Amino acid sequence: MRKIGFILLLPLLFYSCRKTPAVNRNAVLTDISLRYKGTPYKYGGNTAEGMDCSGLVFRTFSELGRPFPRSSYEQADVFPGVSKSDLRPGDLVYFKIGKTSRINHTGIVTKIVSKEVTLFVHSSSSAGVREDNLHSNYWKPKFVRATRPKI
Repeated sequence: MRKIGFILLLPLLFYSCRKTPAVNRNAVLTDISLRYKGTPYKYGGNTAEGMDCSGLVFRTFSELGRPFPRSSYEQADVFPGVSKSDLRPGDLVYFKIGKTSRINHTGIVTKIVSKEVTLFVHSSSSAGVREDNLHSNYWKPKFVRATRPKI
């Protein structure tokens, strides 16, 4: 009788040891930042009344109680880099816009749709907080690097 009970329990033991998919804890960054979609652009701002790109990322980390630099070029040095082909929601992306020697724009990856469509949320000076495609003709040549936060 004990052998039969053991044989019946054996599959349950193996089933409970199976590998479960990794949870992307950084997705919480996406959830928080998307709440600000539609917020107007305000240089130096980091509130729902108005924010710039680094203010959006700063505010997102603040809501998690995590200290984070305020400027995009400082934010780019906090976490380890990740390749563009390995992006996932919650990763931070950095750009150089215009004739500048350092990073001056940032956003948070929100969704990987395909190899050609990677959405990120950021605050645009012309449209406020919105989502755009990282692989668009506008953003692709301005991309500098991506990092993966440790939440």
